[in-house]
Amino acid sequence: MLKYLTYVVAMTAGTGALAAQPAKHNPADTPVFVGQGFHTDWAHDKTYIDNLARDANPRYEANKRLVLDFEAALETAQEVKDGEPGNIDEIAEKYISPDYRQYDPMFPSGRDGLVGFFKLVSKSGEKVSHPPVMVVAQGDMVVLTMMRPPLPDPADPTKTYTAYRIAIWQICGEKLCAHWGPDLKMAR
Repeated sequence: MLKYLTYVVAMTAGTGALAAQPAKHNPADTPVFVGQGFHTDWAHDKTYIDNLARDANPRYEANKRLVLDFEAALETAQEVKDGEPGNIDEIAEKYISPDYRQYDPMFPSGRDGLVGFFKLVSKSGEKVSHPPVMVVAQGDMVVLTMMRPPLPDPADPTKTYTAYRIAIWQICGEKLCAHWGPDLKMAR
């Protein structure tokens, strides 16, 4: 699939939008997704998720769906209802392998470490998940590109800019078993 897609960074209406478009010579491939703005309610938008997961290869579509469903479950679990966040333990049990490995230095390793981290984040009111705008699958790996909320431009405080976060997931069987991210260690 990678060889059939052309990735384009387009600037639209003053904000960046990452776009994935199929190569002209292979009409069977469909676009991964074209992001045009910050989608604040993506986790509840089935059509949006279906468009992101769509793939001509059934295995790749299943892998993309697993990652997107996990991210959507995390997003909705971070919503506080009746004074309580969603059940992170159930999400981890459903989506994360017991021998889960974490290669992003900002997250603790192991499934229990990840659960503890997301429980802490849920209580703080911060969000870790951002709207996905592109998903690429190859073998047992899925690369997810997420759009961050608009950030203040350090060169001009009257403007904002769009930034993206990349997450790489490995699928083992039907569970997420490893994660890589671009984060750097920061003081907490």
